[in-house]
Amino acid sequence: MRLTIVTGASRGLGAALADALLEPGQRLICLARSPLPELAQRAKDQGCALDLLRVDLADPAAAASVLENHLSHIAGGGIVEARLINNAGTAVPVGPAHKLPATAVAESVAVNLAAPIALTAAFLRATGDWSADRKILNISSGAAHTAYPGWSVYCATKAGLDQFSRCLALEQRDLARGARIVSLAPGVIDTDMQTSIRAAAPGDFPAQPRFLALKASGQLAAPASAALRILAYMERSDFGARTVADLRDAD
Repeated sequence: MRLTIVTGASRGLGAALADALLEPGQRLICLARSPLPELAQRAKDQGCALDLLRVDLADPAAAASVLENHLSHIAGGGIVEARLINNAGTAVPVGPAHKLPATAVAESVAVNLAAPIALTAAFLRATGDWSADRKILNISSGAAHTAYPGWSVYCATKAGLDQFSRCLALEQRDLARGARIVSLAPGVIDTDMQTSIRAAAPGDFPAQPRFLALKASGQLAAPASAALRILAYMERSDFGARTVADLRDAD
């Protein structure tokens, strides 16, 4: 059996990833703030074991504790591959740094960076004695290495996620059963996150016209197709060879 954990499974790319993983022989653990009754029904219809953990990633410590406790009750002997996909993220706040509310900054850092770090640590501890092949995929962004005025918090947290992944890969590479890690930029996807930045005031986000043009010209990938490409990337035999990668360069 495979076990896959997906964060932010209630909408957008996370929901598409969860849908694509609904298959027999899969144990899917979804982390989300809201109940997902339709996903639960589809999982039942597809013969996929689904566990839904109701957590708020704005509280990384609590979310990590819930995940670690849940994994501690799963027998790892029958699992051949265990995967953590840190997908959840937020694109707000948007605006010049001097205008950003401290509470919004703190929540963005918690969701985009602190939560993936805490969940990764919990995953590694809970699966440490499993014989399963372990993979960690952090969903990054081109914004990790391209600076956008008005988007400093998002850019900084994604850059931090890339660097965390590099450090983690170095820690794991010489272990007998070390996990393989990739921080992957998936390209521009037609999700609520894109909607939120297109709605930003141009004065707060000067790059807004570029993102409006991407939408108008049909250059945004559908979440379902992006999810399939991401999961195919996880299947590659060289997964982890490049710790920081871009899905647009993967073919």
